[in-house]
Amino acid sequence: MKHYHKAFTLFELMIVVLIIGIVYALVLGRFDPKQHMKIASLKALRDTMTAKHHEGQRLDLYIYGKCDKAALFVNGEYHEKMHVDLPLSLFDNLEVYKSDPFGHERKISFVPVRIDDKLEPVCFRYTVFPNGSASNYIVHQIKKDRYIIFPPYFEDVNETDSLEEALALFTHEKEKKITFHE
Repeated sequence: MKHYHKAFTLFELMIVVLIIGIVYALVLGRFDPKQHMKIASLKALRDTMTAKHHEGQRLDLYIYGKCDKAALFVNGEYHEKMHVDLPLSLFDNLEVYKSDPFGHERKISFVPVRIDDKLEPVCFRYTVFPNGSASNYIVHQIKKDRYIIFPPYFEDVNETDSLEEALALFTHEKEKKITFHE
């Protein structure tokens, strides 16, 4: 009489381990609890945020409190696992302007944000929208007396020394050649 031992073969065990590894890489690998976003300068903000952006999602970066805290919201939800590493001194003494199509600037302020059931004052907010476009501002860094231009479309971020030049870049005045014929 033959006795059969019911056990897994080495080959079957290797297949199970391989399947578990693939599932881990595909599913659990996407949920890195130590996600990190490093922003080195205000001019690099758009590039860094769009690199973290996935199609169809909205990213909102808030600099809040006394401009000493940063928070990232993904599709309107606070993303507590995303660590934002940036020199918060970039946001000291900022003036943020919007401009209309006629080149008239207006200084703006930001609406407070609710974080951990507390309403916090916002120093700066930058958004990448679901279609990949982003906030458009003229940001005056008062200490450096520099203007950072976040244009309204998918163009490069620019930097200049004067508000007039910033407005011209923002509204594309330098590219327009208007001629009048009599």
